[in-house]
Amino acid sequence: MDINLVLALFAGALLVFASFSTVLQRASPPGPLLCLAFGALIGPHALDLLRVEGFGIPTGTLLEQTARITLAIGLAGVALRLPHGYWRDNVRWIAAVIGLGMALMLIVATGVLWWGLGVPFLVALLVGAIITPTDPVVTTPIVTGSLAEQKVTERVRHNISAESGINDGLAYLFVMLPVLLMTKPEQAWYELLTKVLLWEVFGAAVVGAVAGYLLGKLFILVHDKGLMEESSYLAFIVPLALLLLGAGKLIGTDALLAVFVGVAVFGQVIPQREEAQEDKVHDAVARLFLLPVFLLLGIALPIGEWAGLGWVAPVVIIAAVLLRRLVTLWLLRPLFTDIHDRSETVFLSWFAPVGVSALFYATLAERHTGNHEIFIYTTLAITASVLVHGLTSAPFSAWLKHREPQVKEREDTPK
Repeated sequence: MDINLVLALFAGALLVFASFSTVLQRASPPGPLLCLAFGALIGPHALDLLRVEGFGIPTGTLLEQTARITLAIGLAGVALRLPHGYWRDNVRWIAAVIGLGMALMLIVATGVLWWGLGVPFLVALLVGAIITPTDPVVTTPIVTGSLAEQKVTERVRHNISAESGINDGLAYLFVMLPVLLMTKPEQAWYELLTKVLLWEVFGAAVVGAVAGYLLGKLFILVHDKGLMEESSYLAFIVPLALLLLGAGKLIGTDALLAVFVGVAVFGQVIPQREEAQEDKVHDAVARLFLLPVFLLLGIALPIGEWAGLGWVAPVVIIAAVLLRRLVTLWLLRPLFTDIHDRSETVFLSWFAPVGVSALFYATLAERHTGNHEIFIYTTLAITASVLVHGLTSAPFSAWLKHREPQVKEREDTPK
């Protein structure tokens, strides 16, 4: 494969999308959807300009590692969006949507997939676990940028960001349960509770928190002593995320959780930032890292294998993606009625897209189990979610903005 062709196609697409980003946001299609479509166009099912096999790396390995690095950058950006004191002030929301929400979403998704696809229960459980977490990369256009800030309230943007960040790392525990039941049924529960829960998950949280705290103090020290060439924290973020990603994996922990916890703690330790322009620069840099994975996925989409599934599978998978969130949020609504009004709950119950995190866990699960069906079903779920949530993000955001004065007027009316 000619590397210059890869550079020209990938960089050219990113340049076009960046040049017309405001127009595209207003028209609705976000970057992930456009990149996915462009990848499919230049892939083997259309123009056949690029094939994943041409990169010289096994397809599963290439997609898994690309998704892993993309998630690390995306999670760092999510963690830094949250203001000081966010975690302390939003314990009830996090406890509801993570503590109960993830389990309920897993149950709903698994039930729909098992009933609708007719696959073995463990396969349905595994795919359900993979699509459970809200993706931090696909949610980025919904919670960042000038249009998002104008139309979506701050508390909604912050709560989506926090949820998509923390549940992405915790999904590892959910995914590993069916993986272990399929590969080591006799030792599955013991290994899940000891190795996976105590070390890979809890250990990752501890390692991330300690690293984030120490590096936050280091940042303050070198900044106050004038040892940094410039005051920007931007130069810290990507290296910090990649350091935690690599070190977390080397010591055998859930590295993605370590990244999110580490950068979240780092963001709470350093002084509250007010550099709005610098935040915009960070968002632009993050997008540069986040979009190429969708180009690559578009090239690798198993479109021929989807065709063999018939029409029932896409309907069932879309139902699983949408219902897992809709059912869960409305069941949990009594726990946060004073946090989000009905309009915001409608918005939050709709936007829980599936994306890069699902791609990472699907390739990881396929590597462990050897079951290629997992990749086929998951990529179909990702494509459906990017399409449905991408096309509805702008109109739903506008609807939420339109509802805001009506809700406020009702709240201010004397009773």
